[in-house]
Amino acid sequence: MTFKIEKDSDRQSTTIRLIGRIQSEHLDELKAQISAAGRASALDVGGISLISVEGIRFLNSCAASGVSIANASPYISKWMALERKFPQKGEKQ
Repeated sequence: MTFKIEKDSDRQSTTIRLIGRIQSEHLDELKAQISAAGRASALDVGGISLISVEGIRFLNSCAASGVSIANASPYISKWMALERKFPQKGEKQ
């Protein structure tokens, strides 16, 4: 399996579950899914087996805009923290 998106919605929020490997080519579809949710969203990243640096930066931008990041593995959480602490030139903190 490469990458899969599952959505679970109730009247108040939408959880988008990410499964598999997230690479840069998946980010446009993921952005569209988050926009389509239209309500308070959460990304459940517990099913991610591999993620690119662009994916980590995307998760950080989602978190900064109020999207909850749930069930992150320790390596994803730590990588996200490192990217926030040491952003690349031209990126916002």
